[in-house]
Amino acid sequence: MSSEKALSPVSPVAAPAEREAGAGYAAAARALSALPPLGEADGPLQPAAHPRLDAAALRRAGLEALLPGGPAGLVLPLALAMLRPDVRRWLGAGRLQALAELLGQPPQETAAVLDTPPLPPATLGDPSRWSGRQVPLLTPEGGLAWLDLFWRPDQARRQRLRDRHVLAARLDLPASGRVEIRARMEDARLDAVLETTRALPRVVAADLSDAFAALLQRLRLQGSLTVRHTQQDRGT
Repeated sequence: MSSEKALSPVSPVAAPAEREAGAGYAAAARALSALPPLGEADGPLQPAAHPRLDAAALRRAGLEALLPGGPAGLVLPLALAMLRPDVRRWLGAGRLQALAELLGQPPQETAAVLDTPPLPPATLGDPSRWSGRQVPLLTPEGGLAWLDLFWRPDQARRQRLRDRHVLAARLDLPASGRVEIRARMEDARLDAVLETTRALPRVVAADLSDAFAALLQRLRLQGSLTVRHTQQDRGT
């Protein structure tokens, strides 16, 4: 029997506790089954083309409010990074210009570097099916980490369900080690599983749950977030 613990699923419709918990575990299972684990990165996540790009430069360019880990939290900035088709629309031409000046390079070169997608890991299958983006993430210690973000339409067996997508993300943080996010969106429901190498403090897990709930409400979606760590699987 698994010892993993799911945070309470978020839904605007009240349901009996046992039914709600069952739906949450089922949703987590669907999110996990849609994607295999990404595994460890082949090399350092920070792009080699970003030697002078650090948290201080991003803040000086006025980008702090748009990046995960900044004042807007984690979930909403990641959603915007995925939904914007290019870095100019994601970060804004003016802020991109300011960042390029700080880095001493033309804006188009900065845009090209930030728009270059990471290579999807082999576990995700055919790379041509995936869109990707490498997202800078501001850490609580004031540093910078890089998150590999991938998404594609889900291969639905039932063709009538066209609004289905899967998402995967990976990063490494000092406090939690490797972090993987796998999610599945089906119609008006978004279910996600966040897995860390080491267990997160309860307050951090609660903050993530609150941020996810706020995102669902803003997007008018139902869904659930399951937070777990790798050691739980080894102890089952």
